[in-house]
Parts: sequence; structure tokens; C-alpha cells
Amino acid sequence: MSKKATDVDVSEANLSRDPLIGRQLGDYRLTSLLATGGMARIYKGMDYKLQRQAAVKVLIQDEASSDPTLTKRFQREARAVAALEHDNIITIYQSNEQDGIYFIAMKFVKGKDLAQELKQLRRRSNKKMDIKRAMKIMEQVASALDYAHSQDVIHRDIKPSNILMDDNDKALITDFGLVLRASAETTMGTAFGTPRYIAPEQAISSNKAVPQSDIYSLAVIMYEILVGETPFTGDSPMEIALSHISDPPPPPRTLNSSIPEVVEEELLKALSKEPEKRHRTAMEFVNAIKRGYGLLDDGRSWASSSMNASAKAVPAVSDTAPTSKGDEGKSKKQKKAKSAKQSDKKKEKSGGIPRFLLLIVLLAVVAGGAFFVLNGLGGSGGGASITLIYNTEAFTMINGGDYTLNVNALQFVRGIPDSGGDDYNGYRITQDMVPAGQCVRIIWSGKQVELPPQCDGKVHYSEQLVTPAKFFWRKETDTDAVISTFAVLYEGREIARCDTVERGGDAECRFNWPVAPTPEATS
Repeated sequence: MSKKATDVDVSEANLSRDPLIGRQLGDYRLTSLLATGGMARIYKGMDYKLQRQAAVKVLIQDEASSDPTLTKRFQREARAVAALEHDNIITIYQSNEQDGIYFIAMKFVKGKDLAQELKQLRRRSNKKMDIKRAMKIMEQVASALDYAHSQDVIHRDIKPSNILMDDNDKALITDFGLVLRASAETTMGTAFGTPRYIAPEQAISSNKAVPQSDIYSLAVIMYEILVGETPFTGDSPMEIALSHISDPPPPPRTLNSSIPEVVEEELLKALSKEPEKRHRTAMEFVNAIKRGYGLLDDGRSWASSSMNASAKAVPAVSDTAPTSKGDEGKSKKQKKAKSAKQSDKKKEKSGGIPRFLLLIVLLAVVAGGAFFVLNGLGGSGGGASITLIYNTEAFTMINGGDYTLNVNALQFVRGIPDSGGDDYNGYRITQDMVPAGQCVRIIWSGKQVELPPQCDGKVHYSEQLVTPAKFFWRKETDTDAVISTFAVLYEGREIARCDTVERGGDAECRFNWPVAPTPEATS
């Protein structure tokens, strides 16, 4: 945009309406008002040196004067977002205080927010968003949330108007004004979120927010996309908040019968009153919805929770949706037994193993469907043939046997077991079965990774993770140590040791699963 074109906005009429229009804040000259919120106004700004537009968020001075915590919260937002580097989180250009005015200059997104999109759809004879498009948007948001959670950042105000979409449907989370650093901070002030999207625990006390609070809000948005309205409405914010705390959400299929039953189950799980009963990560929730709509059949997943995010999530109580009719046929008794087994194992092993690493295993295995255990349910002569193919950006496990493998007892350890190395366990995996001949994959989020030819059309599950320093198959770690091998363990016994890869490298590792298939596994 040229300076001449921008000057059209900075007219005498604009100046009379808003004295900040035409004002220089930092590197940006404010040219027009974009939006007004509870404690801030958003202006369009122009950096003439770099010829770059920005959205400049300015703290309303009257609000700041009446509530001194607002300036602290405003500054905290700038620090929190500036520290987050993710493709789906708004970029901060500059933040400062000038002549008593606090401002944050952010990337200017040409497009609209999700709230505007949903409103337009409702106006068109209550039309619903195409499910594939909706999942593309939700995957991006989930990836950003899981990354933020991995950095100890809880957003606490996830809602459609805080999800910006550019002209290519790239989603960006913005407005971290209520952000909380779970490990070190407490809530400032009385603001606690937006009533229609707030999690029950957060409605009770804002500083009780956990990563699953953001997942609850994401589930409310998913509910709204599928049904056309949020689960709870009321005549006042307090009435709506109380409904989140005490009322069960209306089953979505009563409002939209085309929603698959398994999708309804996952939505209601994510809307549980207790955080620990929800999905562990945002991507686990989104993938469960995708699975319910049959959108994971090609083995692709836009983005999954980061490995570190796993550590911050609260373990789920119930399993995610099954991926096949056979899985759907599992009896409640089997699921209950599995849940008890997972709980027992967690108690036995959680003491010395970093929580996020355990969850990653789980995610990785879910993603892989069971790469750990694939090898273990082998046939005669030592079990199924397992092939691991991995490089800097992806890890693939191939079940070369002729029966389904259960990854529940599988474990990967970078370095030497019991030495404090990176540890990824299978017993907390939601989806623990990998069919014969199928592949499971872990992929570095945002990377385009070529599929091994053996897996063409045979990817059972794929997850994208964020932090490469936590990839157990790589030499480098997050402590700058270099580790040359990782161990594959089954029921605590080492069954294989594989070389790790350095940056830019690739490798294969082959071994046989150590046990023969049981009648249940082969049926």
C-alpha cells in the first residue's frame, strides 16, 4: 500500500472521530480503526520504512486507569505471544509504551475471523460449514494450542472471533489477553473468558484453567460448527457460565441428526465437566472427530499435538473413538479392563519418567497405531517382522506380520533404559492396535515428508509432532547431548537397539516381535 493511499484514511473526518488515527506509535502510523474490544482497540497501522502493515492493539486508557491490572495483563500478552513461534499463532512485530499509551503491533491478516464466517453461514438458510474445510481450520487451531500448552501457555479465551482466517483459510490464533502461564502465574483481575465458550473450571475460578480448558472451548466451537449454535445460551453471562458448570450439553445429534454417533461421543467427551475426562491434547480431539467422519483413511493428519504438549495435558480417562467396526465392537467390559490396566501401569512407572515423554509415546503410538507393539505380536519363529524407517523429519513403523499388533506393552528409550533418557511408552496410547501390513507414522509438524513406498495406501495412522529435540530416533536432544542409539522394549525387555539419525540423515532398523500372536490378536 502506498503512502498516498494510506493518507486517504487519515482524513480530518477520521481524526475527529478518533484522536489516535494519524498518530505514530513506535514504527507504525495508525491509519484507521478496525475493531473495539473490552479493554483495547485494534487499528490498522503502517510502517513506512519497511512498507509493512500491522494490526496495532492499543489499551484503552480509561479502562487502564480504572483497573491497574490491565496494563500488566496487556504487557503479559505481548511477552507470551512474542515467545511463541508457531505458524498458526499471530506474530508480534513490536510492543511498547509511548506517552502513557500501551500498544502491541501484530501481523495484519487480510481476511475475516471464524465468528464472521459462521454468522454468514447461518444467514444463508442456516447452512453449515463443509466438514473437510472445518477440520482443516480446526487442525491448525489445535496444532497451535498444543504448541502453546507445551510452552506452559494457556490461552483461556478460545472463541471464533479470536481465530483469524486469511483468504487461503490459514488460521491464526490471536488475542492472548487472558493468557496464563500455568507453571508460574496467577490470574490478574476479574476477567475470566467469554461465557459462551468458557470451561466449567475456569468459570468457577480463572486461575484453575488447565490445557483442557482450551480444549473444552475448542469443542464448543466444533459443536457450533456442526450444530449451528453453542451448547448453552442464556439471558445473562452469569446464566450461561452456570450452565457450563452444572448443565449437561444437549446431545448434538438431537439438533443435527446427520452427525455420526461416534462424533457425538467425542464432542461430549471434550465437553466433560471434569478436565481429566477430556482429551489429552487438542489434536487428539480433532483427530477423533476426523476419524468419526472417516477423514483419516488416507493416513494424513494436518497437525498433531506437540510432544511437549503431551506433558501439559491431563491424562484422559476414556478411550478415543475406535477406527474400525471391529474396534467399535469392543465390549464395555474390555474397555473398563483396559482403563484399569492403564491406570495401574501409570502408577507403577510415572514416578521417574517425565510426563510429557510418556504422553508422547502414547501419541506417537497412537499415531503409529502401535509401532512399539507391532513387532511384539509376531508369528512363529519370533513374531511379526517389524521395519522402522526414519529420517530427520519422520518416523515410520511397518507391521510386516499377517496379524494385528497391540502396542500396549511397547516402549522406546533414547539412550540406555533407566538412565533418564527420553522415554516413550505404549501403555497410555488410546489407539493401541495396528493391523497387518499397515504403517504408522510420526511426522515433524509442517513438513512435507515423502511416504515410504511400502506404505503407499497402507498408512493406518499418522501424527504430526512439533519439537524435533524430543524425537527419540534423532541423535540431538533438548539438552544438547548426542545419543547414538535408542532401545525398543517389550514388557520392559529390550528386543532391539537401533541407531539414531543425525540432522539430514536416514536409517532403517529391522527386528521381529518377540511373542507369538494370541488367539484374540489373530481373530
